[in-house]
Amino acid sequence: MTVTITEEQREAADNLRESMRIFNDAIRMAAYRGLHVEVKLIQMHRTEGPTPVPQVDVLAKL
Repeated sequence: MTVTITEEQREAADNLRESMRIFNDAIRMAAYRGLHVEVKLIQMHRTEGPTPVPQVDVLAKL
């Protein structure tokens, strides 16, 4: 079975990949500089249906 994606979907996927690369780099940099970073995925319940939302907590390591 072949799945064809639209140009909009391809652009959205590319944007998401780039965003995640930047996000991961930022977490690594924060950890390198002495911060404790915790990322959780929480579910928001909306009229459109459940939506996963990342929650980021950052604490200084003392």
